[in-house]
Amino acid sequence: MAYNSIISIPVSQKHQTSMKRRFIIFSSILFLFIFILGCTAFVLLMGRLMRNNAGYELMKTVELERYKLESSIKSDIAIVLKMATSPIIQRYFLNPNNIEAKKIALEEINGYRRIFTSGLLFWVNDADKKFYLNGDYAYTVDPNDRANYWYSTTLTKTEKYNLNINYNPYIDMADLWINAPVFDGNHKSIGILGTGINLPNFINAIYQSYSETAELYFFNAAGEITGARDIDLIVNKVNINKELGQTGEEILARINNLKTGEIEYFETKNMKGVTALGSIPTLDWYVIAVLRFTVRDSLRTGMTVLFAVMMTVILLVFVVFNIFVVLLLEPLNRIVKKMIQISSDWDIEPQEEIRHKDEIGTLGEFFNMTIIDPLTGIYNRRFFDGSLKQIIKSFSRKGSKLSLLLVDVDFFKKYNDTYGHDMGDSCLKRVASSLVQCITREEDFAARYGGEEFVVVLPNTDENGAYLIANKLLKKIRECNIPHEKSNAADFVTISIGGTTGIVKHSQHGSDYIKSADIALYKSKQNGRNQYTFENFDESAKTDE
Repeated sequence: MAYNSIISIPVSQKHQTSMKRRFIIFSSILFLFIFILGCTAFVLLMGRLMRNNAGYELMKTVELERYKLESSIKSDIAIVLKMATSPIIQRYFLNPNNIEAKKIALEEINGYRRIFTSGLLFWVNDADKKFYLNGDYAYTVDPNDRANYWYSTTLTKTEKYNLNINYNPYIDMADLWINAPVFDGNHKSIGILGTGINLPNFINAIYQSYSETAELYFFNAAGEITGARDIDLIVNKVNINKELGQTGEEILARINNLKTGEIEYFETKNMKGVTALGSIPTLDWYVIAVLRFTVRDSLRTGMTVLFAVMMTVILLVFVVFNIFVVLLLEPLNRIVKKMIQISSDWDIEPQEEIRHKDEIGTLGEFFNMTIIDPLTGIYNRRFFDGSLKQIIKSFSRKGSKLSLLLVDVDFFKKYNDTYGHDMGDSCLKRVASSLVQCITREEDFAARYGGEEFVVVLPNTDENGAYLIANKLLKKIRECNIPHEKSNAADFVTISIGGTTGIVKHSQHGSDYIKSADIALYKSKQNGRNQYTFENFDESAKTDE
């Protein structure tokens, strides 16, 4: 890469695309990034909103279905409890063979039976264990039969009532049974009475008015499903975790912390749905509503259409902006093409090198050609004159010091005559490169003044600083050890340096510093070359006056 230019545009030979194409590519990538980021954020946001909305809706569903279920059963439970505490029925259970007591009890039982939802009523006297259904003898209960587990449970473990769903093979009925024990005066159980709600009719009544898309289940504290669209799940006492898998396990884990009458919702761990869970204290049951949905479901909303419209508007903005930029760059394109043609016609620079740069790079190259010396790659005389003028103008306001070194390659004409012009050019390049390497501050610079002469400008540098830089330059050129057999100063290429330092004033000119440094350079040559001589700027200025 060549030496720095004034606008810091690298003189690179790498292939580059045009600004127009680069901008279009950049804007396309930017839009794609915005689109992907926007879509991702939109999908996540819509998924979150859908889950929250679904959760609240499911909680309402659970609340409504719980109320409907409790309402349909509470009245039957109240009637069963009233019957179990009836003195007439208690007297009949104590004296089942008393015809008068039986007649009165049956009249009361028949009266109650008409009130039940199903019109079904049964009772069993523990004395004879005969099972009566709607006043007719059905069978005698065998407590040791597993099918009659409900009998012992109700007599020995139930204080008021219990609910169970099971199939009774003796009467060929699968019902929701409400069982209540009948106690004597000493609170000893003497029999059971209750009612049965036809299970298919019961489930149909629940689901007939249920039109939501969520799956609705009822289950007891053991996890056994007691209400579902599929009757087989109820009859076979399928556990909720078996039916719903991981979601069912989450549900069973949560019911332990669920307060009485409380309803809550949660997202399933697999993030594929929302479940609302509520307790039914009257039955010691639980009700759940499970809604499963996918990403596609979350996008089936009006917000998706709005988002699509917004993305389309952004795309149109990008397209219009790209067209505007292309039109804006068109005059610049024409200028660049003209400059490329000029460079080709005038043979200023190989045309292919410029063609590989973008518009700014090409303009930078042409700009550099006006301030960069084509041989050495450092600043040329034009840049030196303009910069020195600007430095004097700026420093004159502050009274800062300025040092200038004028460098001459010793016996360069003899070097050219001896080694040829190509080697002479190579020698000048190495000298220029060495000068640049000795300059470390950003504000300092070196330039080719003409022929074998170079100039080093050192703003904000006094004579001591100039002396250090000059000796550094002398040492660097000597270390290059460029052979020069015709030199009278040494067996290798050397330089002579003349330097001057002055306090910058508004009345000064760049030529004043060149004259002072030239006087010092002349003294270096007179004294044998390969050395540095300092000339006080103020004294040389007085001499000129």
